[in-house]
Amino acid sequence: MAMRLPHLKIGQRLAFGYGFVIVLLIAMTLVGVARLGALSRTTDEALREKYPNTVLVNEVIFELGAVARAMRNTLIMTEPDQVKAQLADIARAKLRVTALMGQLTLNVRDPAGVEILQQIEIIRSAYTFNQEEFIALLADGRLGEAKNLLLVDLDPYQGDYFRALEKLQQHESALMEQARTAIDASYQRARVSMLALSGFAALLSVVITFGITRSLLRQLGGEPDYATAIARQIAAGQMDLEIAIAPRDRASLLYAMKVMRDRLEERTFALQETNAELEQSLESLKMTQDDLVRSEKLAALGSLVAGVAHELNTPIGNGLLAASSLADHVRSFEGEVAAGLRKSALEAHLAEVHQAADIMLRNLNRAVDLVASFKQVAVDRASSQGREFLLDEVVTEILLTLWPSLKNCGVAITHDIPPGISMRSYPGAVGQVLTNLVNNAVIHGFDGVHGGCVAVRARVRDDGWVDLEVRDDGAGIAPEHLGRIYDPFFTTKLGKGGSGLGLNIVYNLVHGVLDGRIAVQSAVGKGTVFTVTLPLDAFHD
Repeated sequence: MAMRLPHLKIGQRLAFGYGFVIVLLIAMTLVGVARLGALSRTTDEALREKYPNTVLVNEVIFELGAVARAMRNTLIMTEPDQVKAQLADIARAKLRVTALMGQLTLNVRDPAGVEILQQIEIIRSAYTFNQEEFIALLADGRLGEAKNLLLVDLDPYQGDYFRALEKLQQHESALMEQARTAIDASYQRARVSMLALSGFAALLSVVITFGITRSLLRQLGGEPDYATAIARQIAAGQMDLEIAIAPRDRASLLYAMKVMRDRLEERTFALQETNAELEQSLESLKMTQDDLVRSEKLAALGSLVAGVAHELNTPIGNGLLAASSLADHVRSFEGEVAAGLRKSALEAHLAEVHQAADIMLRNLNRAVDLVASFKQVAVDRASSQGREFLLDEVVTEILLTLWPSLKNCGVAITHDIPPGISMRSYPGAVGQVLTNLVNNAVIHGFDGVHGGCVAVRARVRDDGWVDLEVRDDGAGIAPEHLGRIYDPFFTTKLGKGGSGLGLNIVYNLVHGVLDGRIAVQSAVGKGTVFTVTLPLDAFHD
């Protein structure tokens, strides 16, 4: 059976009206959380699966080029020590290529990439066979035959080798571009959904507020001032006054006053008793009013304390808190209505509603800014392009992305980056270096320990470089391990979340991409300091 809204009580109207707003806000919060989760998962997948493969392919190409140069150098060098040094370089590069190709074989899983890797392995086998023969000829002193082998056999295989690697590089770059497109699409969906829901929530709040205000005025029979004036005149004993009531206002407060006035005239003989009862009722109402005022002040104080306590919470948490506070205020307002509605109470309620709406809108705008920050970090991570950026902004965005996964570990993350440090470099690589160093500090420095601090600092040097420092007060690194921390697959947490590639990736990014250097200082039981020294302009000639 359908129920018409005008036949509901005031409390029911408020509950139904603002219940819709609260439900919409909760739904909007859940949608925002889901969208942000999707964006985070897409970003993590791109950084975990796509970016390392691109770096590995680049390293293989680099090492293969080193082998090619070394083989040519052996043919033009006359000193045995020089030839021996070049052969040692070839051996080291071959081992490095073998390790890198093994890692690529484990990482590349898509059919197209696997097919390219199979082609590379075929070419690599032939190339390696001829390379071994070349080295044997050099060892026997048969330089002419070695040169002929290099020009006739090794060079064509080497060209095929490079082309196959470039094909794999292009394939991995295409996968990175697909990941970037997916991140952009996820961001756009999150942004559009949250903006649409925000606009709809604001519009619905305005419509419901207007409708309830109009309904209350109709129930009062007109403006509150007119109803108050009529009530005062009746209370003053003016029983002959004319009360203007429209036919549709027979259920209004003014109509009830008219009926009351008529009954008062009929009960002239019971006036004294009625006045006494009215005085008692007025005193009770005054006490109730004082209690409600005190409750309002306590509620306002509680809201203020709660707001300060949750200032550092996420905007979505603030939105939920605002929605919960609004629900509590609706229940409090229902109590006021049951005790007798006053204009001041209605105005206070409307002011509270507007304030809550403003808080929610501001936090939603903050959420949009956070999504934009995630997008910038995601784009930088997914792209190998350099650009000009401010170091403090990049560090802040990176630590913001790390906060959800580190907030429960009990370790404080602080940063002190002077504003205005402008760099022309690769923010994605800088972010990856910082992420790995902070995660390494938390995982290895505070294993089984609750508490501690990881501090990120920066200092501009006079020579056009900047020192980026990641310092922790954790367990430190044993002296026998310091010389191996950058080796691939070296970890003291094997099987416990440590892959052994974190600091190796940091070393390669710092030296190979950012054109910088990295140093470490550590003392067992006192902590570890990693200092990354980077050029302010990585694009200079």
